[in-house]
Amino acid sequence: MIENLPDGIGTPSDFEYEWEDVSFHSRVWETGPDPDGAYKVDLTVKTIRGEKLTDLEALKDFLVEYEEKEPGSWQLTPVKVGGYDGLFSGDEVFYFVAPGVAAEVTIDHERFTDEDVLDTAAGFHPESTT
Repeated sequence: MIENLPDGIGTPSDFEYEWEDVSFHSRVWETGPDPDGAYKVDLTVKTIRGEKLTDLEALKDFLVEYEEKEPGSWQLTPVKVGGYDGLFSGDEVFYFVAPGVAAEVTIDHERFTDEDVLDTAAGFHPESTT
């Protein structure tokens, strides 16, 4: 369930995929096409499920590998997202929901604010069961 969405986002599409035995269910909002025919991603919310997601640190380690981040250079700030422990990096926040379940919200930082991504995340409640 997603309770809060920023104004001005585009049309949603849903995707499901898997990487390294972890499944992703994502909803992506895009605006476009622009005069060149391109679309732009406004907002993405993901429910992430997998046995290796045992806590926030395991989630972070997984996302470092998945998103090909440099482990020491990803500037993350601890945040509370609703009742969940999370980490925030400006255009992205991810949080641990329960063993095997996590969530991630990313936003177009050129058009939307830190508050928009955090408000959206606070209103995003992934189901704990598959």
